[in-house]
Order: sequence, then C-alpha cells, then structure tokens
Amino acid sequence: MKRFFALPVFGKSASASTIAHHGLRNNGICDEGSGTINGVMLIAVAAVLLSAIALGGNLLACISQARSAADQAAIAGASSARDGDFDPCIKSRLASTLNKAALITCTVDEEDVTVNVAVKTAVPFVPTVSRMARAGPVECS
Repeated sequence: MKRFFALPVFGKSASASTIAHHGLRNNGICDEGSGTINGVMLIAVAAVLLSAIALGGNLLACISQARSAADQAAIAGASSARDGDFDPCIKSRLASTLNKAALITCTVDEEDVTVNVAVKTAVPFVPTVSRMARAGPVECS
C-alpha cells in the first residue's frame, strides 16, 4: 500500500523527508554554491576596505612624521646659524636623518633657515610625502 502525505498549505512548513518523498526538489533551479560566492565576495570587499584604511593610516602617520622632521630640521639649522656655524644645513640634514627623513632643500637667509624634507611611505601610489618648515629668531621690540 502506497502512503501519500499532505503537502504543506498556507505557511505550514514541511520536513525534508516529505519534500523529498514528493519529488519537490530543485526542479531544475540550480542555486547550489551561491552562498559560497556571496561569502567570498563579502570577504573580498572587507579585505579591500581594511587595506584602504591601513594605507590611509600609514599615509597620515608619514605626513605627521614629515612635519615633525621638517620642524626639527629647521630649528636645528636656525640654532646652528645663530651660533655662527659655517653651514647650518649640515645640522638640518643630521636632524632630518635622525628622524628617518631625507632633506630635499635647505635655504639659509641670514639666521632664518627654510627646509623641505621627505619621508617614504608604504602606499604604492604615493611613494613619498614632503613637508616644509622655516625657523629663525624673532625680532623683539
């Protein structure tokens, strides 16, 4: 004797064995593995966003380092110029090197020193960032 089960009606759920028994499987609709593709895409989007955030953070840190190195190099050069050293740019170069930056330009105008320094970044499309600083004595009146 063959047994027939009633199909679910009006929102009632059916068990997997009931659906399998009545042959109501995919009926030609193939969506197997679509969850895997969605998961892979979600992971890829998250990886791209995290990489962009990390590169942006590195860029901001390098800009801050370049600004600090430029300020210190300008102050070192101005202090050296005030003391009467032969070439204040030597002290500026030393200060920028100690701050892991490269001195690009150094200009001395009496006791004022203007420097431009560059710092390497880890960002592929922005290999270096540079900052300029000026230091010297202030006239007191």
